[in-house]
Amino acid sequence: MAKLVLRDCAIIVNGVDFSDHCSSVEVNLSKDEIETTNFSGSGRERVAGLKDDNFVINFQQDFAAAEVDSTLFPLWNNETEFIVEVRPTAAAASATNPKYTATCILLEYQPLSGDVGDLSETEVTFPAQRTGITRATS
Repeated sequence: MAKLVLRDCAIIVNGVDFSDHCSSVEVNLSKDEIETTNFSGSGRERVAGLKDDNFVINFQQDFAAAEVDSTLFPLWNNETEFIVEVRPTAAAASATNPKYTATCILLEYQPLSGDVGDLSETEVTFPAQRTGITRATS
């Protein structure tokens, strides 16, 4: 089985390819835990509830036109829904390079953060709306 070293992830937010401005990415798939424990067993029982998926992306900040801040600030400010897509490599989606996609909303945004001499970076969480994150191979 091949191992994957992340070197060229594809990270697209609202149609803008930010692969060259990101230093880390997470695709988090989660479902609420609904407890259904009752008197018929000797331990706890659970079922899966609603999805609560999100993407966490660390951006290297850029205030130029059509870059990080000029794309993310309006999404946060206007409360706009948009598509986020992440692939393990920049190649087309395939069985060995799945595409994770969701309609997201930006609820928190920290446009500027850092110490003297540091690279200006901002970590952004993109919560998925309604159907959560989907996985496709084409």
